[in-house]
Amino acid sequence: MKKYIILAFATIITTITFVGCKGYDEGPEFSMLTPEYRLKGIWDQTELYINDALQENSSLSFKFTFNSDKTGTRQTTFLGSSSTVSFEWKFNDDKTLLLTLDEGSDTWEEATILRLTNKECWIIEDAGVLGMWEFRFEKI
Repeated sequence: MKKYIILAFATIITTITFVGCKGYDEGPEFSMLTPEYRLKGIWDQTELYINDALQENSSLSFKFTFNSDKTGTRQTTFLGSSSTVSFEWKFNDDKTLLLTLDEGSDTWEEATILRLTNKECWIIEDAGVLGMWEFRFEKI
């Protein structure tokens, strides 16, 4: 009987733990990998949405590299011309926001994480009068 009580207790604790794990709006609901581990690597932009409309022929694209020491680079390509900027990165306390600080700047920029898997990253930023910009990336 004691064995069944322990098994029931372990099942309840496990269920509470998994139900309490909040993922991102677009997933995953649960991952054994930390957000830091999933973010590390090189990410190439695959899609850009402005105010929920897919920008099919956008001349703007980004490639990010996130390093384990919380540094990275952002390569921006616009109309065929590229530039690269170094930055620091971190998450907010509940890991729902990605914060970046460009080299030479004193302002942290923030983007809301919608999805973060080992292969996909979706973020959305409020660009003010330009609207809401959603970027989708794949790890390369």
